[in-house]
Amino acid sequence: MRTPVPRTAVLLATALLATACQSGGEEEPSEPAPSPVAPAAMDDVELPDAPEDLAALVEERMQEALSVEVTMSVEPEEGEEEGASIEDVTMSMLLTDPPSAQMTTVDKSGEEPETAHTVVSEGVTYMMLEGEPLVGEKDWMRLTTEEIDTAEEELGPFAEIFRVMHKEVNDSLEQAAGNSSMDVVALGELDGDPAAEDGEDGPVTRYTGTTKTSDLADKGNDDFKNAVDAGLEEVEWELAVTPKGLPEEFTVQMATPDGEEAISTVHYSAWGSDLEIAPPPEDNTGSIQDSLDSA
Repeated sequence: MRTPVPRTAVLLATALLATACQSGGEEEPSEPAPSPVAPAAMDDVELPDAPEDLAALVEERMQEALSVEVTMSVEPEEGEEEGASIEDVTMSMLLTDPPSAQMTTVDKSGEEPETAHTVVSEGVTYMMLEGEPLVGEKDWMRLTTEEIDTAEEELGPFAEIFRVMHKEVNDSLEQAAGNSSMDVVALGELDGDPAAEDGEDGPVTRYTGTTKTSDLADKGNDDFKNAVDAGLEEVEWELAVTPKGLPEEFTVQMATPDGEEAISTVHYSAWGSDLEIAPPPEDNTGSIQDSLDSA
């Protein structure tokens, strides 16, 4: 049987599979969906010095703005020419519950770059690999936990690959959404006083700190478990924050699954812009079972 998902899809670290829990009983009236808030409509805030308080404030302001454009890159820390990234991700994201996102990942770790696209809409993940249909002649594959469980016997060892994909997807969107990245700040210590700088769209305050990798690994983040295994006792990080309390850039040390030290940079822009995210066309989307049937 042909491997249902090529290498790039396995390495894909770009979105979230979120399954919403529904309670029984009578349905309550649904609340209006929140709308994005542009920074111009937000008040300036006093930025705290304590890392834990700073992380909490940034997460709160991110949720208030609701929408954002994100670029993420991972570069080797040493041994490669400057700017030679291992992976680049561009993402449009709505920080709703569950979050929605659409993104493109370019994996440069192999001999040739491979590009994958992911959409997360209403708790379901859809994936597409450029140049290779994932389900027969259909470009997109739909992934849900229920479908993986149902097809587990037929998938054999590939069931675990799909589960790993879900976790990588979840971890990456958590990083972009500020959940796991703000853990780095909250559990860290500042190196010196914050510095005022000119950012891309105005003034920012840059915080520099270090965090013990063991503390981060205890929070369940695999990237930092890899860092512990690679011998990194602590990670260095930098966070640039606007007067509105919104992040503009976050840079942190990490380790790849191969144990190589790397630098991850997340850049945020277009906070609070109007954004619509929809699943791919149904007639160009198949399921895991469709992939098995066409193999």
